[in-house]
Amino acid sequence: MDEKGQLSVEVILFVAIILFIVLGVGVFVNEQSVKNSIATATRFGAENGTTEMGISNPGTLPVKVNSIQMDGTQKVTIHLSREVTQNEKNAILKSVQRSLSSQGYSSVTVFISY
Repeated sequence: MDEKGQLSVEVILFVAIILFIVLGVGVFVNEQSVKNSIATATRFGAENGTTEMGISNPGTLPVKVNSIQMDGTQKVTIHLSREVTQNEKNAILKSVQRSLSSQGYSSVTVFISY
């Protein structure tokens, strides 16, 4: 019996398994990369907004971005170090939206928490 076809079937099966693993890891890495990009854009936008507030109103208390919490890729919560007024909140949210839209993420909902 000729076994010449056996090697090619095993190689094809091996390559298919490797390809399946690589694609699975690629999907996971892509999702994490998108989340990291959104979190980074959100943090930079919030920090720029708080810095802009401090520069334009020298008497304001400093505001620090403590953390960014994400619920998937559509909902982001910014945790600040202190409670801010509605005008300060609007300025921070405007800066965050500007930062997110410059990165191509226009459908992200942003919330501010203390």
